[in-house]
Amino acid sequence: MTENNGRFLSTSIILLTLALLYTAPVSAQTLHPEFFFEKNRVVASYALLEEEEEEEEEVEIDDSDDLDAVKDEVADWVYRVGDEWSKKVLGRSDLRNKKLKFVEVLRRTAKATAKVAKGTGFYLGQFNGFHLIATNYHVHIRLVTKPEDYKEIEFPFLDLSFNFGRTFGAWLEIDLALFAINVESKWDRKILQSVARNFSFDYPITRNQKLLTVGFGRAKNHYSDMVGTWDSDCKVFSGDNEFKTKYGPDEKGKTVGTWAFAVGCDASDGDSGSPVVTRDTGDIIGLLWGVAPKTPIAQSSQSLDNMVKENSPAIWKNLNYAVPAAKIKEFLLEKIKSGAITDKVERKTILAFLGVDSSS
Repeated sequence: MTENNGRFLSTSIILLTLALLYTAPVSAQTLHPEFFFEKNRVVASYALLEEEEEEEEEVEIDDSDDLDAVKDEVADWVYRVGDEWSKKVLGRSDLRNKKLKFVEVLRRTAKATAKVAKGTGFYLGQFNGFHLIATNYHVHIRLVTKPEDYKEIEFPFLDLSFNFGRTFGAWLEIDLALFAINVESKWDRKILQSVARNFSFDYPITRNQKLLTVGFGRAKNHYSDMVGTWDSDCKVFSGDNEFKTKYGPDEKGKTVGTWAFAVGCDASDGDSGSPVVTRDTGDIIGLLWGVAPKTPIAQSSQSLDNMVKENSPAIWKNLNYAVPAAKIKEFLLEKIKSGAITDKVERKTILAFLGVDSSS
């Protein structure tokens, strides 16, 4: 066998292996396509990616760039919403691009966004003396199970990193975790406060609302840089303040429902915990948490437009999903009223985060 033929065969084997790995969670979805996300929380396929990397080491390839190109091809058709994959690596020049009408929203959002474990989180502000970060429940699990690996929370566009502090709660029903970072420097506190933004709990979520998201999704992003998207498909697809519960297993295999609204923003593993932001006003209206298998109807912008016009059931089967901020507030207030949150510090901090007077 010639050297070129051997290399072609090796690359072909990798392509087949990657295709099988990437489609595994998608095929699992077909068991209950209307209700189940199965393993399709956005970062859930990291286990598959880790297996993928192990297999790469077993196959001899001279040029690693070829393997990166293969990954890109696979990632595109697995995750893409609409005609094109719109997620781009963000640079500092993007945050100064005055041609973008929403550049100030992008700049603040990007600066407040942090790399959390193998997912994403963002800075909310200081509440009851604690500097709070929001991320997904399923991202937070990594922080508590492997603290030695993920103790630092990194803010790339602030050139700052902080140690993971204490957790104030993690709830799969809203796929939210709230935790504090340890901020020692007065100067660092000032910088964080300049980019802080809490959820807009009462802001209406309306169909066709233009959105923006940033995160650390790995599709077409091999160095885990911050990526963002704001193309024409990055908008709300579900109805005005229309929220549904999507079902899937927790880490123990128990079926749990999570609140959701549907969006068309491109997302991949690593984007879990990204803020879902209104492009025009900068309001944080949701927390990205899940992807569904992408069928042809979701990978054509024309089909997506028809999906909205017809209010198609595919909206709840084939797009990406975020927890609505309104449901976060509703859920946590109910937890407090029911006495489920007993720790006084946690209770007071969560109430401050929700904008509720703890003395009432």
